[in-house]
Amino acid sequence: MKKAFEYFQSTPSQPSAGSARLTSTPRDVYVCGPNVVYDSSKDVTRRISFDTPTIIIYGYPSRGGVIMLEDASPTDLDFLALDRTNPPMFRHEDPEEEDAFCQRLLLLGAKWWDSMARYWLLNGEDVNTVDLDDSDEPEPTKRERHWVSVAWPSAGGLVVSEFDTNMWGVEIEKELVPEDVARLRLCTGMDEKAQMLKDRFRGKAWERVEDYRGNAFIGCWGRKETGEVGEFQKTLSEI
Repeated sequence: MKKAFEYFQSTPSQPSAGSARLTSTPRDVYVCGPNVVYDSSKDVTRRISFDTPTIIIYGYPSRGGVIMLEDASPTDLDFLALDRTNPPMFRHEDPEEEDAFCQRLLLLGAKWWDSMARYWLLNGEDVNTVDLDDSDEPEPTKRERHWVSVAWPSAGGLVVSEFDTNMWGVEIEKELVPEDVARLRLCTGMDEKAQMLKDRFRGKAWERVEDYRGNAFIGCWGRKETGEVGEFQKTLSEI
């Protein structure tokens, strides 16, 4: 971890994709020893976060950006082969292993953000809409906005539920995320999750990933070479 701390200490915060003037809201900052500061918004090593209202799982693809699965459930951790009682806290050191993990993360409806700064810019607790309105920051894309949940039932295929959300620059009045999606945390397996998605959250069944048509990043691994609104931020290649 010494290398990682040196990286955080010496590397300035990454700007968001469209504007050098706007940066994400500062997140948790901890003093970790003499003159060493840990800033979680620049962390490209951690696998899972418990310091937010819901559990977030991170992946760091070799081509750049960060893949994030928010509100991860025990069923999701099982799908990712992560120990639910003692999950790994850091990414794979081998880029090929990390890429394989990232591909599996996308199958759960995770979002592939151009950078951590872009994520916090649109999802931070204190989004400054006035500054955003005056900037050249691109508005959120549909894939950045949409809430997505995916289940992989034992009978085969996949079930996908997705709803739009309100973000800066976009005001949606209908088809928004239901208020009771927290019910999904009660599912103990993918079959239960698939059934709940279909029964309560308008989940649609697809036979294969290649058949999927929607606003998620599912199946984009083989063809996505650039970010949603700009270039991918490169993450630390050596830990």
